[in-house]
Amino acid sequence: MSAKRVMLVYPYFYTGIKKDQLFPPLGIALLSAMLKRNGAEVMVLDCTFLTFDEALSRAESFKPEITGVYVMTTLANNALRIVEKLKDVNPESIYAAGGPLPTLYPERFNRYFDYVFRGEAAKSFPDFCRDYLNSFDREGFVEKIEAGLYPGMDSPAEHLTKEEIDACPIPDRSGFDHRKYQELSSEFSGKKTTSIMMTYGCPFSCDFCSKPVFGSQVRYRSLDRVFEEIMDILSYGYDSLWIADDLFTYDEKFLNEFCSRLISEELQITWSCLSRVDTITEETAKIMKRAGCCKVYLGIEAGNDEVLKLMNKKIDLKKVVKGVETFKSNGIKCAGFFIVGYPGETVETIEETFTFALSLGLDEISFNVPYPLPGSKLFEKVSAVSEDDWNFENETRFLYKSEFDEEWIKKRIEETKEEFLRARGE
Repeated sequence: MSAKRVMLVYPYFYTGIKKDQLFPPLGIALLSAMLKRNGAEVMVLDCTFLTFDEALSRAESFKPEITGVYVMTTLANNALRIVEKLKDVNPESIYAAGGPLPTLYPERFNRYFDYVFRGEAAKSFPDFCRDYLNSFDREGFVEKIEAGLYPGMDSPAEHLTKEEIDACPIPDRSGFDHRKYQELSSEFSGKKTTSIMMTYGCPFSCDFCSKPVFGSQVRYRSLDRVFEEIMDILSYGYDSLWIADDLFTYDEKFLNEFCSRLISEELQITWSCLSRVDTITEETAKIMKRAGCCKVYLGIEAGNDEVLKLMNKKIDLKKVVKGVETFKSNGIKCAGFFIVGYPGETVETIEETFTFALSLGLDEISFNVPYPLPGSKLFEKVSAVSEDDWNFENETRFLYKSEFDEEWIKKRIEETKEEFLRARGE
């Protein structure tokens, strides 16, 4: 019987820029668990802490029969560069792409990969690998393959049901350099933080958002599986969670059940999450704090109600103020994300956003210009979107033809951040 080796590639190379959130990729970890359950030998090639040459050397030594590469917008150039070199060192492997960008633009990747998996391929890609690796005639299998047997291969895979999600094993975190991830996290926050997801999908339609993989239907994992995963995370030495769900705080019943169980099991783990400003009551904020929530990240985006309507945020400034006050009065720190220079804005509304951000008493603020993610309504509205490498960090720049002066916006962002730090005595 031929070997059954699958390599999963995460083509991000750490640049040394200080980041508060750098975690092992959960999608890769889940695929690894699914593949191992199907009997494959798996190598996770997480390039985060490797040089390009080190990554190629490890891949050449492993000699996989199948190579899967995760691609999102900021990793596109890295992905295409590394797959070109991987084909040189492992010419016998077959190559598959998955992730947000191949889901949106499969034709762009068909030129470089043998297969492109679209949408939630957590089941279909491992099924394909199992059938290919178990085939006694792999060339014949490829020639006669029925794409319809593997959702995502010829059209986007349907979203997994809650039952299918709960039937998956917990993500396999064994293939990552946890010491380095924890060192970086501790340097920034004093905590050893890693990510977890408990819900999939988002029912909102913000103008700047793209959700090609998880879609709009919200699905909740069972808390039994969630806590099984948390115990696994603790075994690697982590002491804090970044809950990476788009809408972890959307359903108060689910949120309260999670918090109550975390309190009753006395795990003594802290956590932070994304949240909307309009989904939290005083009682829920209290139990979040008791359960170890130390910080929430709020997508506030603008300081003008008309601009919020342009963004289709479905919130207003009054809700923002109330939401921030609810969290802060219960001892939970608040970070706010803002977008300035949105199409349809004016200089005056940009200045209103800066003023509003400073007025909220936030613990952290972040500003950026609009980021036209492929698949978003914003992407469809703007013109001359750059085809350059989007793999940049901590840099404010327009990736499309904007009516606003980029240098002026950079200057005002820096001035506002300096004023924010002065007000905090930092």
